Amino acid sequence: MILSAGTKAMEKTFHIAQRLLSTYDEMPRGERRLADLLLEDVGVLGYLTASDLADQAGVSKATAARLFRRLGYHGYRDAQREVRENKSTKAAAPEVPALSGGFLSPGEYLDAEVKHLVRTFETLPAEQMSEAVEILCRAAKLWVVGFGEGYPLALFARALLIKVFPDIRMIPLSGFPVPEEFASINPEDAVLAFGVGRRTDEFRNVIGSSRRAGAKVILVTNSIAAGDKRGADLILRGRSEGPTVFGSMTAPLSLVTYLCARVATRTGDSAQRRLDHIESIHSQWAEESSK
Repeated sequence: MILSAGTKAMEKTFHIAQRLLSTYDEMPRGERRLADLLLEDVGVLGYLTASDLADQAGVSKATAARLFRRLGYHGYRDAQREVRENKSTKAAAPEVPALSGGFLSPGEYLDAEVKHLVRTFETLPAEQMSEAVEILCRAAKLWVVGFGEGYPLALFARALLIKVFPDIRMIPLSGFPVPEEFASINPEDAVLAFGVGRRTDEFRNVIGSSRRAGAKVILVTNSIAAGDKRGADLILRGRSEGPTVFGSMTAPLSLVTYLCARVATRTGDSAQRRLDHIESIHSQWAEESSK
């Protein structure tokens, strides 16, 4: 196979995670499914066969072969050898213009945000979202959990869901120790956890306690971290890579909005009754304050 000059340069200098990120937008849907699997854990290349990898991604061996050729490898074994020799298999962060002396125009920023949304919803299985909605709607109590960068997203989710769901607990609750709040969780509950950015020990402790209690756990995240697949029943991923020093919360926020809207639709009459009751309270308080 004859490689182009650009591909040869990439072959010499780029780790596979960097190659995946730099060519992702050019990939057809089948190759993107495999790329998504690899970006979650590039290390799987070190021990899976080409057939097993294709099966896990739900693509053909031919699709897998095309992806590795696109990335500049002579074949699967070539990529596998690189991963085995390179112990650092984490995806490299994309270049941030603001930190490299560049300038990010409004148009470039908008283009990046649109790509985040397209990647997120294009790769979101419909049955996975439906399962998440059913888990939340069947819950006796709903726990919304977020630490660090995940806290604002958790607050936003609670602000939406409290309009249609009668019993929501927020973790952490300012001023209260988490174990005391969390002591009332039971197997009929569901946990909507926001693992955005670096996972804290508190976050991992809450997920572990949720699993031990038998509650269902839905994780909303921008990247898969070690232990996520063991700790969550369902993972919903919103893309957030670049283009600024802060990354992007557009896709995770949109994903949460869509999930909450689906929950409101699924709960139907009970949601409408709660919304009507909330509105009546607002009207009553407005009337009393005007006297």
